[in-house]
Formats: sequence, C-alpha cells, structure tokens
Amino acid sequence: MKQFCTLLLFALVLFACQKNDFHVVRESDAGFQDRLAMETYLSLGSVSYASAIPAYLKVVGMQDPVFLDEKVVLGRVLFYDKNLSRDRTISCASCHKQTLAFSDNVAFSVGIDGQLSHRNAMPLANVTSFAAHYSSISGQGPTLLWDHRAADVATQAPLAFTNSREMDLTMAEVISRVKEQPYYAYLWKQAYGNFEVTEAALLESLSEFVGAIRSYDSKFDRALIVSSGQLSVTDTVVTHLYYQDTTITTITTSLPFFNQKEFTGLRLFVDNCSKCHSPIRPFQEVFMACNGLETKYVDKGLSAITGQISDEGVFKSPPLRNIALTAPYMHDGRFKTLAEVVEFYNSQVKNHPNLHPSLRDEAGGVKRMHLSTDQKEALIAFLHTLSDEKMTKDARFSNPFK
Repeated sequence: MKQFCTLLLFALVLFACQKNDFHVVRESDAGFQDRLAMETYLSLGSVSYASAIPAYLKVVGMQDPVFLDEKVVLGRVLFYDKNLSRDRTISCASCHKQTLAFSDNVAFSVGIDGQLSHRNAMPLANVTSFAAHYSSISGQGPTLLWDHRAADVATQAPLAFTNSREMDLTMAEVISRVKEQPYYAYLWKQAYGNFEVTEAALLESLSEFVGAIRSYDSKFDRALIVSSGQLSVTDTVVTHLYYQDTTITTITTSLPFFNQKEFTGLRLFVDNCSKCHSPIRPFQEVFMACNGLETKYVDKGLSAITGQISDEGVFKSPPLRNIALTAPYMHDGRFKTLAEVVEFYNSQVKNHPNLHPSLRDEAGGVKRMHLSTDQKEALIAFLHTLSDEKMTKDARFSNPFK
C-alpha cells in the first residue's frame, strides 16, 4: 500500500508539472504564432527611427522629434494597408507615394471604385522633418490640408478613412478591419502591450509613422550643414540668406556644392518666394494665401469652410522641399511642370480681391517678376537642389507588405 501511494503521489506531481509545462509552452507558442503570422505577410526587419535634425535647424528653433520604434512600425503597416478601405484597394500610400516624396503624380488621386479626389494630394516629405516642422514654434504651428481643416495627422487621417471618394469606411469599421488581419496582433502587442485596438491608438501610430518621415539630405541641406559649421550661431549662413535686415549689408556670394546658376536661383527665391514657401520652417511667414490663380474660384478654398468672402481662393502655402518630385502643382494640379509654375508667378497672376499683399506692387497692382529666360532657368535649378532622392528610397518608409 505504501509503495502504491508513493507511485500515485509521483504520478500526480508528474502530471501537475506536465500540465504546467504545457501551459507555459502554449503561452510561448501563442507569441510565436503571432510573430509567424506577421512575418508571413510583412517584411519589416529591425530598424530604428531615431531622428536628429541638422544643427543649422536647431539654431533656428527646431527640435529633434522623439519616436517609439514599435509605434512607428505599426503606423507604417497601417499606412500601407489596403484592407483599410471599403473595397480593399486603397491605402494611405495609394495617394502618398514614397518615390514622389509621398505625393501623387496625377492632379486628382484615384480612390475606391475609381472615384477621383477633390484636390491634389499634398506631399508628406516637403519638410525637413514632418514632426519637427508641424510642432509649435514660438506658439505657432502650421496645419494640414489645402484648406487647413486638420491641425495634425490624428485629425486628418479620419477624414481620409471616412471620405466616400477615398477609403469610405467608418472609424469603427477601420478598427474591425484591423482586428481581422492576422499580422496586427503581434505589432499591436509590441507597441501597446495588448491587442485591444482603439481609434486613439490607431491614430497615434499613424501619426508616429508620418511624423518620422524626414527629408534633409538635399544639396541645399548639405550646403547649409557645411556652411553653418564654419560660422557662428549669430552669423550663420541661414541668417544671411533669410534675414536681410539693416545689420546685414551683403549676402554670401556662394554656397558649397552650388553652381552659379543654382546660387542665382537661390537669390531669386529669397527675394520673391521665401516668405510663403521657405524650406526652413521658422523663416516661413505666410501659411495661407490667395495667389491669384483665378479671378473667380470654382474651388473656394478656405472660404468653403469659413463662409467668408475674404477667404475665397485662400489655400495652404506649402514648403517646397522635394518640389521637383511632386508634379503636378497647385490644389487642382493644373500645372504639369515647374516651368509653368514659375511663368505663372512671373507674368500670369490674376488680380483677385483677396490676392496676398506679397503679390502686389507698391501701387497696389499685381506684381510682375519680369524674369529673363536665364533667371527662370536659375530659379528652377535652385528648386531642384531641394530634392532628397535618398528619402525616396529609404527602406524604413517603404511598403512592408510582401
């Protein structure tokens, strides 16, 4: 009897251990299965989204953005996921293509059922750092979209998800679609510690990914990085280029890496364009303006939101980084080339009542730039120095779906 009891006790202990061990294995297996499901669909690799903007930008008040890599990665998948549209054919990336500085190459992007959007897709990589650019500087923060309806990505993204021409889902349906996909469980747990999908977390992750996009490896940036290293903070080349006040009598005569045509174009840009389209955020003074495209606007711009006649024809004034990659141009994509844009500002601006003062001459009429052929070519040459080809190929921002 004693031997039987001993054997029974040993069997019970062994069973308990096996049961407990089995439970541990199942927990590990669940995590493994989540990861395996994710890797079946996605190619993500191990990447870091740590960001440090160039020193010359810190001199003028911009700060390094801080990201959590796991949330950026989740946001990247959300950005490229076509399952998050009603007919599963459209993602955020459908209208914001990396090779085009996250813009589109048509006047109006194609949404679900082949429908066209109402306005030209705005590039996301037209700034040095999306997060740093759209952060408040001196209490002022620029907003998104052509009519400034969205203060940030978390406000803008639901407008695209729910737009009947773009992705055409409710936010509840977007969340449901996320829960259906086998690759999100692992990513969500990595970012948030659980798979409890919420709208707030979804929008935060999308914001983290878009915010992580940066573009500061253009010829223009490289020139200023080298120049600012040779000058003091108070005498930086940036100040020479953008602050032509009484204490500065001359502008620098050249920039590293720039040829004479590009530098001439830079001078023309500073004199005529930089207040509304500065490639350096703190030096942009105007964030919305009527630029005289029409005498009577079909698309009323900001006026469609405010109902104010004084806002008719008023649209966002975007920075121009990567501008050579983002044709066609204007809110309706009417101009196919930079040459057309330059000629418009040179000689074709219309005398609209709301025309911005920067586009008027001293007598109150429409300003004409009267650029020569060589000057127009120089201005376009400078605009090409704002292109960052490295960003268009950066795998960290690419489509992760296999």
